[in-house]
Amino acid sequence: MKWIVLVAASLPVLAQSSAEPEPAPYRPPNLTLKLGGLADSAEGRDFHGKLTWNPSGVLSLFISGVRSNLASTAQAPSPDGSSTTATTTSLGGNHSFGVFDLALRYDQTDLSGLLAYKRYAFQPAFDLGGWRLGFEFSTRTTEYDRISFTSRPINTPTGIVYVTGYANLRVTDRGIGANLDYLGEVWRPYFSYIHYDYGALHGETDVSRIRNSSGGVSPEVFRALSGRLVSWLERVAASRVGSKASLLDWTATAGLEADLKRTRWGLEAIRDVDHMTGESSDTLTGTAGWKVNSRFLLELQVGATRSEAFGTDRFAGLTFTFRTRPGS
Repeated sequence: MKWIVLVAASLPVLAQSSAEPEPAPYRPPNLTLKLGGLADSAEGRDFHGKLTWNPSGVLSLFISGVRSNLASTAQAPSPDGSSTTATTTSLGGNHSFGVFDLALRYDQTDLSGLLAYKRYAFQPAFDLGGWRLGFEFSTRTTEYDRISFTSRPINTPTGIVYVTGYANLRVTDRGIGANLDYLGEVWRPYFSYIHYDYGALHGETDVSRIRNSSGGVSPEVFRALSGRLVSWLERVAASRVGSKASLLDWTATAGLEADLKRTRWGLEAIRDVDHMTGESSDTLTGTAGWKVNSRFLLELQVGATRSEAFGTDRFAGLTFTFRTRPGS
């Protein structure tokens, strides 16, 4: 009888020890996907996407792509008379160390028939209470497609000469800037300014007399050799669709966002100054967003870009944001 009682008493303990532990609840990976498109009144088109992964609370990684088509116009015909396609691929990440954040970014752009460049950016930031102060330091090397010229007039110290040949040119620029954001739950104003410092144009050419005393090619000579190319680069800078692939002297941004329950609103103003010509363009963008649910956001963008050389381009676009986990 004692053995029966002992066995009966030990059965619940054995059953409990042999039971498998309950599996932890499944948590999907913390991913955010943005997909969108943009169209402007100059027949330009833009398609963009970005995938962000947050493997932990302090690390964020992303990869993004932009493909745009800017139509040739009578004001600024492209070198071959057709539309120009720009493709930009970016990747990078951000790591938080408490009040200090560090971000790294790499961009590679190809502007068909014009140029290609690679850009590296180093972006430290500091969280100061409700404010965030960030800096940007970048370097970019741009390689132009081969420029061929026939009997092109060039101004030299001894007078005008006519040159025929080709040039494969490249230029390196360095950017330095700062940005300030207020991280409010409802209202979020932000400001940024970036200036780019360009070196001399260098590369291979079969016409030695187009070089200056330092061995480079001056912007004035480049404009004379490239013909319509400079006006097309200026057109790229003056378009919201093509501005991501342009060469700027400096850019300044001011904006305000408001997060109101199930809606999100934004207003942003940008001034860009073209490096080759020094002419400016101003862009004003309004954004209205609707939080369909905690994982899906739909945003509508409308705005206009006004440039000194090409007048006003109007644009509109849609962006869809999907999250695997609920977000704000």
